[in-house]
Amino acid sequence: MTKAGKLSSVTLKPGAVRRIAGRYPFGHTGDIQDADAGITPGDVVEVRTPDGPGIGRGYFNPQGATPLRMLTWGREDIDLKFYRARVRSALARREGRITGTDALRVLHAEADGMPGVVADRFGDVLSVQFRNAGVERHRDLIVRALREETGAASAFERSDTGERRREGLALRTGVLWGDVPERVTFFEDDLNLHFAPMDAQKTGFFLDQRDNRRLMRSLVQPGEGFLDVYSYTGGFSLHAARAGAKPVALDKDQVALGVLEREARENGVSVGVRWGDALETLTALEREKRVFGAAVLDPPTLAKRKDDVPRAKRIFTDGATRALRMLKPGGHLLISTCAHYIRVDDLLDAARVAAGEANCGAEVVAVTYQPADHPHLLSVPESLYLKSILLRKEA
Repeated sequence: MTKAGKLSSVTLKPGAVRRIAGRYPFGHTGDIQDADAGITPGDVVEVRTPDGPGIGRGYFNPQGATPLRMLTWGREDIDLKFYRARVRSALARREGRITGTDALRVLHAEADGMPGVVADRFGDVLSVQFRNAGVERHRDLIVRALREETGAASAFERSDTGERRREGLALRTGVLWGDVPERVTFFEDDLNLHFAPMDAQKTGFFLDQRDNRRLMRSLVQPGEGFLDVYSYTGGFSLHAARAGAKPVALDKDQVALGVLEREARENGVSVGVRWGDALETLTALEREKRVFGAAVLDPPTLAKRKDDVPRAKRIFTDGATRALRMLKPGGHLLISTCAHYIRVDDLLDAARVAAGEANCGAEVVAVTYQPADHPHLLSVPESLYLKSILLRKEA
């Protein structure tokens, strides 16, 4: 902001104008031709073409890995009214599209026109992340907009991501408003679920796998084994157990497995857990000659950069090979990635090699993506991140 109250300006290079004017929200260092002096991290700026006309407004952080984050392709004031309208629009987009649960993603960052803000609702509790310098500068306005538009009784902050460090921001956690319970409670279909707000990963629970959990539950048979690799707190396992299967959950996070065991007890189901490295534990299960009717391979992000993809594909292949060997003929394997850089074709390539190494055939039954409360905008390729393939092992 200039001294007179007029917004500072950032000028794009000619080669970046068409892309960003076409509603791509990120301006990288190489896209910026010039910026006014005196801009401080997180300032709202006018974004201009080299010829002078403005194309919109956004946050600007000269020291950020992604300096420019577009907010609007108009001339709206970025104030409480603006943020309230964005939250209201996000809620309307989800109206009637998420059923069978009282937990959903309320704001999905750029895909909801709120770059750097992620907010999940669990019952009457909101979990919020502020990821960049712009939203950090406007946190009071955004918190007020969320409180007024969602009506949530309480909210907590989990702004403890690596993205904040790259923005030059300190990590922050704590209560935003209201009385946040020690254990947040919500339901998904006929399961009652819980997490500790300050101990769980990310915003508390992986809501984006909701549809896939239901899909796998529909495929399991009572009494059959179910293999949940990289289980974390075992959402897949709990659904499978409720359907009468006998799950085995694998993870190297002992705390998460402890939470899973408690959740299983409280829901009146039984889940077996195995602690350790996923691939090593899969090898041990093979030696035990275990047989499963269905399996899930859902590792954490394996590719934060394009250069990580070949290594990630090898991990998927190694895990899928072991899982396929233990899967009964006609059984199903879901292979899932939450990494933007890993494509569906990468999963198919890894699975193809795995089937060869497991000496079996497999049919591709379905390809699935993230659910409706995690929107994917055509103009923002990065907003598509969750991809899964469902295989059926042939005899």
